[in-house]
Amino acid sequence: MKAVTAAQMRRLEQAAVEAGVSLDELMENAGRAVGDEVAAKLGNAAGSRVVVLIGPGNNGGDGLVAAARLAQRGAAVEAFVVAGSGDPAGKRSAAEASGVRIESVIDEPGIQVLSSVSASADVVIDAVLGTGASRPIGDPLGRALAAVRQSGTPVVAVDLPTGMNADTGQFDPNGIRADLTLMLANPKIGPVIEASNGHCGEIKVLDIGIPPGLDSGLEVEWLDKQLASSLLPARPADSHKGTFGRALLVAGSPQYPGAALLATNAATRSGAGLVELATESSVYDLVVGAVPEAIYTPLAESNSRELDSSESARQVIDRAAAATSVLIGPGFGTSVNKSILTRTLAKQAPCLPPLVIDADALNILAGTYRWWETLPQSTIVTPHPGEMARLLDQSTTEVQADRLGAAKCAAEKWGVNVVLKGAATLIVSPAGRVRISPFVNAGLAKGGTGDVLAGLASGLLAQMPDRPFDAASLAVYVHGLAGEIARRSKGEIGMRAGDVINAIPDAFIELASSGRKAFEFTGIPRTGTYNSDP
Repeated sequence: MKAVTAAQMRRLEQAAVEAGVSLDELMENAGRAVGDEVAAKLGNAAGSRVVVLIGPGNNGGDGLVAAARLAQRGAAVEAFVVAGSGDPAGKRSAAEASGVRIESVIDEPGIQVLSSVSASADVVIDAVLGTGASRPIGDPLGRALAAVRQSGTPVVAVDLPTGMNADTGQFDPNGIRADLTLMLANPKIGPVIEASNGHCGEIKVLDIGIPPGLDSGLEVEWLDKQLASSLLPARPADSHKGTFGRALLVAGSPQYPGAALLATNAATRSGAGLVELATESSVYDLVVGAVPEAIYTPLAESNSRELDSSESARQVIDRAAAATSVLIGPGFGTSVNKSILTRTLAKQAPCLPPLVIDADALNILAGTYRWWETLPQSTIVTPHPGEMARLLDQSTTEVQADRLGAAKCAAEKWGVNVVLKGAATLIVSPAGRVRISPFVNAGLAKGGTGDVLAGLASGLLAQMPDRPFDAASLAVYVHGLAGEIARRSKGEIGMRAGDVINAIPDAFIELASSGRKAFEFTGIPRTGTYNSDP
């Protein structure tokens, strides 16, 4: 499923018209889908009190169709025209014929009526601007939205909450936050990238009848469960451990031995046939056998018990000859010897299996002149915003202000696959393809969860070394899904990185089983629950 800008959505609608689906059909489909979804949320529309806010364009027309649908199901529906002429797309008469009461809010008495009715309603449907927000919200619309906000009644937004910019995710302070946003046809790029702001609440995407394939030329994909399940590597019945690759992890330091174990543990849960941890001897003595499924190789140290960077580089290169992926960096530290080892391996990258570069290895490379020039396009780098800022010589604030722009710039400049971690993680290929993770989970903001993602990525890359973009995408999705499973049982506060690892098998089971369905969309949950539209 592709994520779109407002302009791209308009072009998709026009393409649908050219393919034989009228705008009126799309509006009727959208309104009915919204009405049915709201009725499902109410549990029983009959007897429920529903307020619908109507705007001037197609979004208002969608709202009137939804209002009629709910009225036909027995709801008491009052629609308030808060902007525009009051009959968007000619849907007013049909709504009134279905029993919808329609009023205009153009003055203070009208706003007082809206305030009173909203306060006693079961739900408010926001069908004012949708993707049409293009200027700051002024009065009387601003006062009308304030009245609804003050009512405290749950809000369902049609396509986008009023005040949300479809392309940037910026939100007008006079807008109205939604508890549920029903995006029409396709996710909108701005709010799904800036998902951490919470203005959309729970997100669901509704099918409105746009013919499939019309969005095939768009570059930004929403990494939903259907797409993720299609990326799973095959598991032939006659396979053996060599079938599924060998991941070599170069990780750990005396200060962070746990990072090496977390990455190794996650890699063994990825489906890789063999997982090997190469770590300095002092760490090896601490962790050997902790993950019994893994192979352990101690890296050479000097007489002073410091890493011997030259001999260790030789060892890693020798061990990599049997591997199909190599991970460098989790818990690595940035000592002089680790820096030499990291830079040596980066220079040798064309002769190594595909690399995953994470954590301290990225911090080391950030201080290395034109470090990316020796890295093949099969490389995956996994920076968090702070690491990305160092790599791009920017501030973290600058990276966060335009996450998509930063990730695309990095992937193009470095010629590698970039995973920019955070709420709604971004995955960008060297060719500019983009995938957006649907997961926003504060429980993942814990030490060690990045090591888990790196281990998963290396294990999946070992199984599909010729598909690094898919391996990175699948790792991000499985990591996010495992995080959601952990949140269900442990909660955001109590969950740990180890809980995410323990949930990885269940995540793969859930993902593999979803691949047998015709369609399933996973939205951005605010409460840890999943939402799907068949």
